[in-house]
Amino acid sequence: MMKNLILLILALNLSGCGVIWTRTIYVPDGTAVRLRQPVKNVKIWAKDKDGEFVQGRITLPEGWMCLPK
Repeated sequence: MMKNLILLILALNLSGCGVIWTRTIYVPDGTAVRLRQPVKNVKIWAKDKDGEFVQGRITLPEGWMCLPK
């Protein structure tokens, strides 16, 4: 029984279903961040020709800086 359990754990690790390590980074409030990959269909508010805010959608490209208002 124990041998089968060990073989199952090894098989899962080799198939990519093992432990996935993540790292959490604290970003202080108000700090800008740089996008690492494009973000599609982001809901935004943009000003029209009259200076009024209107709803819109945009794809934010990789490398753009984002920060809170």
